[in-house]
Amino acid sequence: MLAPNTRSRRVILKSAAASVALPWLESGRLLGVEPVEQAAKRFAFLFFGDGIHPPEWWSKGRDSQLELGPAFASLKSLQHKVNFIHGLHHPEDVVGGHAKGAAGILTGIRPQGGRDVQAAISMDQLLASRLGDATVLPSLVLACERPVSGFHESSYSMLYASHVSWSSPVSPVPAEMHPALAFDSLFENQGNRTHLSVLDLVTDQLKHVAGKVSHLDRARIDEYTTSVREVEQRLSRMRTQDREEQSPTQGTWQRPPAGVPSRLDEHVRLMLDIVALAFQADRTRIATLLLTNNLSGQVYPFLGLKVDHHNYSHNWDGQEFAKITRFWVEQYSSLLQKLDSMQEGDGTVLDHSCIMLANEQWTAHSAPKIPLLMAGGLNGALTTGRSLDYEHAKERRMSSLLLTVMDRMGVTMPEFGNSKVQLPEL
Repeated sequence: MLAPNTRSRRVILKSAAASVALPWLESGRLLGVEPVEQAAKRFAFLFFGDGIHPPEWWSKGRDSQLELGPAFASLKSLQHKVNFIHGLHHPEDVVGGHAKGAAGILTGIRPQGGRDVQAAISMDQLLASRLGDATVLPSLVLACERPVSGFHESSYSMLYASHVSWSSPVSPVPAEMHPALAFDSLFENQGNRTHLSVLDLVTDQLKHVAGKVSHLDRARIDEYTTSVREVEQRLSRMRTQDREEQSPTQGTWQRPPAGVPSRLDEHVRLMLDIVALAFQADRTRIATLLLTNNLSGQVYPFLGLKVDHHNYSHNWDGQEFAKITRFWVEQYSSLLQKLDSMQEGDGTVLDHSCIMLANEQWTAHSAPKIPLLMAGGLNGALTTGRSLDYEHAKERRMSSLLLTVMDRMGVTMPEFGNSKVQLPEL
């Protein structure tokens, strides 16, 4: 069944087992989809904890005169679409210390210590509550590291260390760690037939659409379906690899309950591709991805590193931690490049989005300023290609930035976190 999506004005291919939304098509009207006056605005937030490697985290200038530190080498080709933001600040009691940083980064509120969990609704979930009716999924909340239970020695719940997205002051949003389940959620895949692509379930409809649209739209559909199949093939290889790695003494193989790749780099790439597909098909306009927890146990053997993330963070000025910082910026860059390759209206999906990468601390136990990158122009609402330093500015609150982004997304709030004013110069 071929049908327009009245929520997001996209063509939807439906079968009994799946629903496949196509990307933006210039020929949409031929398929019963009326064009919209303005492209949708989207927000994604990527978080990694425990600080960065400061000696390489710098930038200066703007436009063609923009100079970037080594941490940002992977962003060179897209620097005109990125803002390198320095000096923003959440009060130490909001993000200082490992146990509460993740929970404070998108709320601007100091979580409560002791046995009772008390944080605040996060900025992404405020956007989802106001804008989520426009898409099938109000928001996409993903993670690449398992949540931690129990209490930190500082008496804070470890829930605060492993959740950036909160639907209420007492409820962190459960993050999906399984790439296959996150993928299935985009396509409402109920078939449970892992040997079939979701595209195989709508083959005739795809042929019908391809026969009615322009040459450029056929190319867009081909590019999109290729991306979908590539993700499915990687998920299939992941299952095969997991099967081969199990000991013969374990008996008949069963899908591991974890269902996640054994390698962090592959896990991250899958999750980033799922975010990109979700935005391209307009299945959601709000996404968060927790790359590491605070007090992270992530390991990086593919970088030649032997111990865990948190241990390396204590030697934050060492070359091992420099490798980890560059790695996470490179993952961010890969998402930006993918979104910028997706044509949508008079620009790209990246042009219509705001994509942030942030860490709650500057070094392992110090939170004087927040490392932050912000890409995409939100359909003209944000100027990009600049290095902005707020360290000595009168207004430098991170909450002011979040308040500003919400306003540019069309959600105006009188205050958020610890701020009642928007951030200047954006």
